[in-house]
This record gives sequence, structure tokens and C-alpha cells, in this order.
Amino acid sequence: MAKLSQTMKDMIDNQFPFLATTSSDGSPQVGPKGSLHVLDDSHLIYYEHTFRHAYENLMASNLAAVAVVDRKAEKGFRFEGHAHIHENDEYATDILSKTKIFERFPRAAVVVIDVERIYKLDNTLDAGMRIG
Repeated sequence: MAKLSQTMKDMIDNQFPFLATTSSDGSPQVGPKGSLHVLDDSHLIYYEHTFRHAYENLMASNLAAVAVVDRKAEKGFRFEGHAHIHENDEYATDILSKTKIFERFPRAAVVVIDVERIYKLDNTLDAGMRIG
């Protein structure tokens, strides 16, 4: 597992992260994940409530990438790894009970992403360099 630095954690907390997945036929899908945040030094977490493209893709192939960029600073990171979906299990119940998600949505799941690789997304010659 790769380890997130404090700079990476702060960027995830302060910027809008996007999740990328692929369908079973290889079609790319990318979308914002407003609930995505840091779980610990090696995991990201978000709450799934639409159960559409990203969810379907993660069910077919649990590969995920998350990109986050500070546009003003022209710096960012891409986190890649495997996702694990928790729905109607003890873990999901514990996590989701601490949120207000069911006030807005009738169904929700927890998605945990193992951060296995980290890449720079800076506007420099180091763009795309693996750093973790």
C-alpha cells in the first residue's frame, strides 16, 4: 500500500476529487465524488448513493482511480487501487449511521479504496511520475 502525505490529505479535504472507473467493455467513466475523503494513511472512502455508472463499474472491476487538483497551484495527485463496496453489512451500518445520508437518499453504500499507487499531477515535467 502507498501512504498518503499530509499534503495529499489536505488537498483531498480542500479540493473536489473525481473518481474514474471503467466498464466491462473498457469504456471510461469519471465523475465528482463530493463525499470522498481520507479514511487513513492508505485508504480513501466515499458514500455511494446513485448506484449508477461508478457503482456498476466497480462491481464489474474493482479498479478505481481518484484525481484531485489544486487548479490555482497547478498541483495534484492521482490515487489508484482496488475498491471494496460495503452495503448492508456491519461496516457500512457503522459508518453510515454517523452520517445524514439517509435523510436524502433511500439507499447507500460505503466504498473503500486501497491506495496502491500515487502519481503527481503537477503542471511540471514531473507530471505523471509515480511517487508512491
